Amino acid sequence: MCVRNTWRGEKFGQMDFGLYQKIIDETQGSLRRLALYGFGEPLTHPRFPDMVRYAREASDSTYILTVTNGTLMTREMTEKVFGAGIDEIAFSIDAPELGLLSKIRVGTATYDVLGNLTSAAKIKDDYDVRLGITVVLMKWNYKLLPDIARKAGELGLDFLAVSHLVPYTEAMMKETVYTTASRQAVEFYEKHAGDLEELAKEAIYDVMLQHYTLTSSGKKQLYLQLVDKLGSSGYSLNVDISRDAVQRKELLSEVEMYIEKAASIAKEYGLEVKLPNVYADANKRSCPYIDLNYAMILWNGDVVPCMDLAYTHPLYTNLHPKTIKKLVFGNVEKQSLSDVWSSSSFKWFRETRKNLSKNVPWCGDCQFATRDCWYIRVNEYDCYGNEVGCNECIYSAGLAHCLI
Repeated sequence: MCVRNTWRGEKFGQMDFGLYQKIIDETQGSLRRLALYGFGEPLTHPRFPDMVRYAREASDSTYILTVTNGTLMTREMTEKVFGAGIDEIAFSIDAPELGLLSKIRVGTATYDVLGNLTSAAKIKDDYDVRLGITVVLMKWNYKLLPDIARKAGELGLDFLAVSHLVPYTEAMMKETVYTTASRQAVEFYEKHAGDLEELAKEAIYDVMLQHYTLTSSGKKQLYLQLVDKLGSSGYSLNVDISRDAVQRKELLSEVEMYIEKAASIAKEYGLEVKLPNVYADANKRSCPYIDLNYAMILWNGDVVPCMDLAYTHPLYTNLHPKTIKKLVFGNVEKQSLSDVWSSSSFKWFRETRKNLSKNVPWCGDCQFATRDCWYIRVNEYDCYGNEVGCNECIYSAGLAHCLI
């Protein structure tokens, strides 16, 4: 299930401490948040506590956080990391007990992950550290979410962050419990499904009739009038994706119910929550990295705009596969981070995504998304002409979350 298993030709490594020091030194006084993690377990880095300490000594105001699978977060390691000055740690835990957790996170049974979390929870207040849980929601565990929220509350944790699954394989796509269609499009399809599909066929015949005989049955006009009802509210319709959502309506409704239950339990315990949408909304999209002025630096110094564009990988979304290509704007071994950040290409990339819903199309409601449109095969462009397409990014729709 790990995305690293889908990478081809990528080198693995750990950031050199000297390079890390260079980054921290260059950003001293301007670095508001520092997330020390990526696609791997951060605590495998032999100098992770030193990295936290170096950043903390450079600035008291930088907020430092990490996400861990908890396997290496022993009491000794916890005290080292807490003592180094970290502000926030999230444990990736998708089930409230070890037996279930080990089924999805291979190797968990070997380590006392929940014991490590419990131990960390007991001393977090001594170090003024925020401690929480991140959960990836899937078919097998969405009903466990209220229990996970209660577990977090009982342990006295500070937050619970939930994300839907980002599917890198077809099998993973079948485990998802959300839809990329806007709720408005799904409701429109559900109301007009019979008329819509029949009219669509008749409208095609009507177009041909007009072309060859210069006469019309009027079906094309009726179809356009019907679709315009949705278009007037700012939405469009992909029949296949909306039909799929209607067929899974009971599941999606149940997922929403369990998310609401988890939110209610979290409120009882004063637990801060970040919960995902179950339906997309084409008109309410934003990039979390753009919103927070974030960039990601890989172990080798490559500067990328976000985690999704950090490595070339497959993605299964909108009922089709595609390739997400890596996007690099520079390298901080050879350049300063300031120079990379202010480069014309990176500035333009960020600028076009500040008003994402207006500047970037949304394929989840587009009729061509399931018709082998050339803009969906690879993320090189979108149909608005943007170089590097974010038109199928489920992070922007609030379906998946990064902890940043």
